[in-house]
Amino acid sequence: MSPKNSNYFIGRVYDPKTKGPTSEDVLLDPANLTTHCVVTGMTGSGKTGLCIGLLEEAALQKTPAIIIDPKGDLTNLVLHFPNQQPSDFEPWIDPEAATREGKTVAQLAEETAARWKKGLADWGMGKEQLQALADAADYTIYSPGSTSGIPVNILSSFEAPDIPFLENAEVLRERISTTVTAILGLIGLNNIDPLRSREHILLCSIIEEAWIN
Repeated sequence: MSPKNSNYFIGRVYDPKTKGPTSEDVLLDPANLTTHCVVTGMTGSGKTGLCIGLLEEAALQKTPAIIIDPKGDLTNLVLHFPNQQPSDFEPWIDPEAATREGKTVAQLAEETAARWKKGLADWGMGKEQLQALADAADYTIYSPGSTSGIPVNILSSFEAPDIPFLENAEVLRERISTTVTAILGLIGLNNIDPLRSREHILLCSIIEEAWIN
């Protein structure tokens, strides 16, 4: 996390002799990420951690991001905890994990907070840097099929707009066509011709009739 530099802070150079990081920073020019980027590695090698670091650096520089995350790992981006208090961590502690270690949830939360605070301090990061990250962007989690975040309801696309249909027929028919194309794509019907596809024509006709009435 390096707000003073326009480059993304990735970490520090690793010294195989000491088996630890050196004081030399590893920086990435964000201009190198204007097309595509692939992160590969073995399980547990740090791919997710690297991506989280990149996204945090992007947030600090006011670069917007849309993140599609089927596993849910990257939702940790919204957990900043500038004060590093045990009470911040306690809601996120797995009760079963605490039981396996023979501890209460409060005890494990206290240990987790202390471990994170020390780990961040070792990298020169504290409350100021974490607060800057929290304030750098508006974070929103959309969760299709769940109320854990902001639900995404595809059925809302079928609701009739609150404008007269006949006076806005051209615009609304285009909206209907786009919606139907997206719905058919979800069930595997891709590259269809809206003017020839029976499925497309049928669904468009049904929605148009409903909107007119």
